[in-house]
Amino acid sequence: MEFQKTAQNRVKRGRKKASYDKAVIYSILDQNEICTVAFNVDGKAQAQPINYGRCGDLLYLHGSAKNRMTSILAETGEVCLSVMTLDAMKLTRSAYHHSVKFRSAIIFGEVRELSTEAEKLQGLKTIINHFVADRWEHCRSPNAKELKATRVLEIKITSASAKIADTPPVDEPEDYASDYWAGIIPVKTVYEYPLADEKLKQGVEIPSHVLEFYKAKRQSKKIKQ
Repeated sequence: MEFQKTAQNRVKRGRKKASYDKAVIYSILDQNEICTVAFNVDGKAQAQPINYGRCGDLLYLHGSAKNRMTSILAETGEVCLSVMTLDAMKLTRSAYHHSVKFRSAIIFGEVRELSTEAEKLQGLKTIINHFVADRWEHCRSPNAKELKATRVLEIKITSASAKIADTPPVDEPEDYASDYWAGIIPVKTVYEYPLADEKLKQGVEIPSHVLEFYKAKRQSKKIKQ
């Protein structure tokens, strides 16, 4: 399935790099942990990075009940956010053509503030498990005081587009005979072996879900290489 192309989500520059396929867009969301949220404060543009979780066509964000960004999003009822994975730096013979290989997604959605404890817990569970699968079942759930101090937002994705750049460096025909070096510098995110907190209770071992997460991330990086 694809998102309908509209004036809002249509990619104008680099149209060949565009995708409106839900599977492609959601895979980019699932491979990232941090998004950048755009919002407006007293007529001034603002942007803030924040972690998120996805469940189907829904995204979840959370913050303090007094957080400015979540307050504005809840009030306006709409949001635009983005995610990006940098895959390589492209160095060309010409300074003009330097670029990067990347996968990015722009998301537009309707915002709803969750009000009941059950809804807020479900939203927070989605965020926690987006970080590390099954993590919610292996940590203490928020208590009533913590839930009251936390705002949880649900975003219904209404429109989106992806842009994927994976082509090799390209130069002007006359530059290929020059002596300038050209190529790519691959960029990888490395997940290292889990390290225990210094205050961890003695005898508590690394749980299997954490080790499985680590192994899966390491394996996925090896396959991509």
